[in-house]
Amino acid sequence: MIPPLSAYVDESMRVSRGFYVMAAVLVPPADAERHRAALRRLLLRRQRRLHWRDENGKRRVQIVEAVAALRPSVVVVDGTGLDARRQERARRKCVEHLLWELGRRPVVEVFFESRGPSMDGADKRLIDVLRTRNAIAPRLRALWVAAVEEPLTWLPDIAAGVAALAVDGEPELWEALGVDEAPAVVEIG
Repeated sequence: MIPPLSAYVDESMRVSRGFYVMAAVLVPPADAERHRAALRRLLLRRQRRLHWRDENGKRRVQIVEAVAALRPSVVVVDGTGLDARRQERARRKCVEHLLWELGRRPVVEVFFESRGPSMDGADKRLIDVLRTRNAIAPRLRALWVAAVEEPLTWLPDIAAGVAALAVDGEPELWEALGVDEAPAVVEIG
């Protein structure tokens, strides 16, 4: 029997380039503490969390090498056709496709990085609608956590940032991350 997995989800978008990338990193619960410890070791002095957009090129390489050593299982949805005025629509489309993808795997818990009560509420309402339409696996349980409290949310932030670079024509860090699966492309426009 395949052990259950937890998925940690975050996104990256390039409004000017018209895409919204959502990544999930799948973590076996037995590996969670080891992964958290490895991520905490990457923090700089006074840094409370890793955040891809805040890191320079040299640090990004260092972070990708450390994450690649964890041998992450990553699922990415590349939403194309992003309209700057419809970012939440893009998110909904990507969440729907990502949850469908996660339902095809032995994932039982999906941890989204919290965006605050109002935006988390919008995600929860979407998931309720998807459940009533039987569009996602009934076993999936969605939770929202703050990035400063859960280092495992840093993994999809990194994966989404690396995937966004690859979509934008810079695949080197994506290749260094060692992800086997190509991103699923979803039209969100």
